[in-house]
Amino acid sequence: MADITLYLFLILLIAAMLAASLRWMRILALGACAAGLAHYALGDNRIAAVLAGILGFVALLQLLILLRRSRTGGMSAEERELLEQILAIEDPANQRRLLGLIEWRDMSEGQALMEQGERDPPLVYLAQGAAMIAHDGKQVGEAGKGDFLGEMSLVTGATASASVTVTKAARVARFDRDALVQVSRAIPEIGKALDGALNRSLVAKVIRMNEAATKQ
Repeated sequence: MADITLYLFLILLIAAMLAASLRWMRILALGACAAGLAHYALGDNRIAAVLAGILGFVALLQLLILLRRSRTGGMSAEERELLEQILAIEDPANQRRLLGLIEWRDMSEGQALMEQGERDPPLVYLAQGAAMIAHDGKQVGEAGKGDFLGEMSLVTGATASASVTVTKAARVARFDRDALVQVSRAIPEIGKALDGALNRSLVAKVIRMNEAATKQ
């Protein structure tokens, strides 16, 4: 019995790491914790059982928060701005799908959002703050509120063409790029909305870079 619960724990843990959506990651992690708790309890390893129980409680709490937000449709102001104004996603179901692919982070001045040459750099949306874009150590542009970063790598699959460093305390949304690609291909509304938003952001950055070049 102990071997079965151990195998189940490992299988569910691996599945949680491979899950495309945040909801399924929480569900599978909760199942893995339950299996781990059973395994360590049967093995009379009380410390490990307690730790597995705590981890399971945290996973359950996070899952309940996620489900509550899905039912109530509650979104923060920055999430609403990104989904409704920047991406122009109208379908509540598709909004919830995208929310499951986003991780919000607060970044301090000097922190790197991505490094030149980085493989599979994240797709980042800058909700607040500012960042410097540099190529081979030389500043080539700036990014501000409403800009996307890493869009060219997402489209081409190439490494990051520039380094991006926060110059003013920022609030950013990082997308799960692999899951985003899958969802964009499966749901036309999301794919078209994403393409439109990334194109607008890219055009805006090119215009700013050209204006800066003419002033030099």
